[in-house]
Amino acid sequence: MSETELALIRAERSAKDAAKRAKERAVALAEQEAQRKRENLNIYRQKCAAICAAVSKRPTNLKLVFDLETTGLNFAEDEILEAAITTVDGGVLFESRFKPAYTKEWSGAQRVNGISPEDVEDAPGIIDKIGEMAALLQNAETVIAYNGKQFDIPFLERYGIRLRPDAVIDDPMLYGAVVYGELRGEGEDVNYKWKKLAVLADYLGYKGANWHSAAADCIATAYVWRQLQESDMIEKYNENLAKLNEVSEETDTSF
Repeated sequence: MSETELALIRAERSAKDAAKRAKERAVALAEQEAQRKRENLNIYRQKCAAICAAVSKRPTNLKLVFDLETTGLNFAEDEILEAAITTVDGGVLFESRFKPAYTKEWSGAQRVNGISPEDVEDAPGIIDKIGEMAALLQNAETVIAYNGKQFDIPFLERYGIRLRPDAVIDDPMLYGAVVYGELRGEGEDVNYKWKKLAVLADYLGYKGANWHSAAADCIATAYVWRQLQESDMIEKYNENLAKLNEVSEETDTSF
């Protein structure tokens, strides 16, 4: 092998090594930036929590529906873009968009909720509105949220909103799945499939909604909740629950 060929090989290896080091530096810098964001967001949330803790405890008999739109699904890093709270009759008590404190873009979530950075550029920070939200939710007798137990309520808790110890947390997604009645899985894992709000609302006769607006989703959730309280829906729930038990027993292969 000639000196020229060896030099070319060494240059190629050097370039690859340099590219690898540059990539590693970029990854390290990105992680450092993400860590700084998490730390700053935690401090911001602690300030929000202090506001929530100072809210007067004045228990009400209100049944409230709430919904959030966020920059993503990561509790540690994502932020709230929009929130709404309504009555079970669909009356809007609170509605606001928020400018995230540290998140600059959220293209994945934007494709779902339609909220762009430009849409919230002049919006208040959630810290300016969290006291209003806390006054309603922390004093409510019942809090209703679609997928609330899995997502919305834990997300709010990150900002310091704590529901009353005796509050009823009602998630119509869970028992609505039983009423809808689409089975999935096998054996001990067989269960009813959770449905998106739009699907269940349509199934129950709801007409029209600006989906993924927090207030519109609250109003749709309130409709679904009301429908599921009807005697025929309760009867259907019980029938489908019995069917689930039968299917589970039929597919149980244990001895």
